[in-house]
Amino acid sequence: MAISKTVLGMNARNFLYIRPYNKPSAKRIADDKLKTKEVLTRHNIPTPKLFASFKTRADVRNFIWRKLPETGFAVKPSRGYGGSGILAFKNWKFGKGTTINNEVFDVKKLESHIFDIIDGAFSLQYLPDVAFIEDIVNQHSFFKKIAPVGLADIRIIVFKQVPIMAMIRIPTEESDGKANIHLGALAAGIDISTGITTSATDNSRLIYKFPFTKRKIAGIKLPDWDNVLLLASRAQNAIKLGFAGVDIVIDAKKGPLILELNARPGLQIQNANLKSLRTRLERIEDMEVTSPEKGLHLAKTLFSESFSEKVSTSPKVLPVIFPVQVKYAGGYKEIKAKLDTGAFRSSIDKNFADKIGLEIGKKKVYIESASGKAYRPTSDISFLLAGKKINTTVSLVDRSHLKYQMIIGRIDLKGFLISPEINEEEKEDIL
Repeated sequence: MAISKTVLGMNARNFLYIRPYNKPSAKRIADDKLKTKEVLTRHNIPTPKLFASFKTRADVRNFIWRKLPETGFAVKPSRGYGGSGILAFKNWKFGKGTTINNEVFDVKKLESHIFDIIDGAFSLQYLPDVAFIEDIVNQHSFFKKIAPVGLADIRIIVFKQVPIMAMIRIPTEESDGKANIHLGALAAGIDISTGITTSATDNSRLIYKFPFTKRKIAGIKLPDWDNVLLLASRAQNAIKLGFAGVDIVIDAKKGPLILELNARPGLQIQNANLKSLRTRLERIEDMEVTSPEKGLHLAKTLFSESFSEKVSTSPKVLPVIFPVQVKYAGGYKEIKAKLDTGAFRSSIDKNFADKIGLEIGKKKVYIESASGKAYRPTSDISFLLAGKKINTTVSLVDRSHLKYQMIIGRIDLKGFLISPEINEEEKEDIL
């Protein structure tokens, strides 16, 4: 097929890609956020946790509102569009809460909003709908630097399991904290190969700096990019859409999460990237892509910007003994750790954990080591390794008789290579 250099218009999108590649059954799932969540969960694809759903007014009246987490939650219409009807609460206690826009709700006011959702006030074609409540996303610290209000998300167009084009949508005060371009959110294009921002638009007008921070937009590298791309491809494959827009957020602790899929994604992503979506779709159309992993490889090969060849994507090589910075209430505490690819999970000295106030979780893990077999308590922690922030669950064990207070297991060494060479510090252990 000849490769077109014209932009993809709405009619071409509908007749060339949505109609032949998106079956009605798949579109029905994508149009229903609850059904989408069910399918993603069944395929072990991460998505915000569901707390409750409401089909009738009786469901609303019988719900025990004190069960909701004090740290916040999101209320959404299952068949809503454009972000309408969504309420994101940053706290909730004693039947009252505050949204991220600082609007105060009590139970009666929240019930009234959910009644509106059920009556179809925010749904496609204003048909009766289902409301649901899910876990709030605690935005990755990276996005707080570029999105001072609301929750930024990443839109990825996926075609036949290949991520075709991507952008980050940045909410503003004008967009009421919502990542909706039509409401006034900013859109920044992303190089598929590297996850680095390229160009941006504000109401279809090219911009070069964030208006609220004056920081240059191009050249910002998004975290965990390969995982974001693979997740988008896996989600499209699970829902069985051939052509989809996949919306992803990155949670501070849980990492990338799928928010929703769109069977009729908008075309503004072309403006943000200054590229034709149609050109990229035609390059993929006649290919047989057998897996999300294959789709990821094709995307990074075919759709990289010219500058991406200059960007190093090689993993960092670290010695076996390396300092890490463990986060606690007072900041970060640096200790030397042993990077052990022979261990699956990371572990930390329980005395050190007590000293800096790390919380012990309810979960215990079964560990087999040279010391024997045992169930160990755990703690959810964050630490920095060579500048990379890692959120993980570590086992707690008495390491007071050992030289290093922490072992980093291979589950937390993704993106690093560990040198087998013996350094001076290890020589001391041998001697």
